[in-house]
Amino acid sequence: MVNEAEANKSKDEEARKMIDLKNEADQFIYNTEKQLVEHSARIPQNVKDDVKKDISALNEAVVSEDAEKITESLERLKNSSMEIGKAIYSQGNDESNEQAEESTQSEDAEKKDEEKTEEEKTEEEKKE
Repeated sequence: MVNEAEANKSKDEEARKMIDLKNEADQFIYNTEKQLVEHSARIPQNVKDDVKKDISALNEAVVSEDAEKITESLERLKNSSMEIGKAIYSQGNDESNEQAEESTQSEDAEKKDEEKTEEEKTEEEKKE
C-alpha cells in the first residue's frame, strides 16, 4: 500500500497543480467579468473586446486541460485586464480634475461675491 502511494504521488501532484491552475483561472475570469459589468460605462469598447476575447481563450484552455495553454491565456488576460484599471483610473483622474476645476470656480465666485458685499458695505458707510 505504501509502495502504491509512492507510485501515485507524482500523478497526484500533477493533478493538484492542474486543479490549482484551473481555480486561479476561474477566479480571475470571475473578477474580470465583474469589473467589466461594474465599470462598463468607463471602459472603452476596444478594451472590452480584447478582454472578452482573452476570457474566451482562457475558458477554452481550461476545458482543454493543457497547463501551458492555461498559463499563457491567463497571462494574456491579466495583461489585458490591466487596461480596465488604466481606463478607470484615467477617467477617475479626469473626473477629479473636473471636480477640482468646478470647486475652484465656485470658490472664486464666492470670493467675488464676498468682495462685492464688503465693497457695498464700505460704500454705504461712506455715504452715512
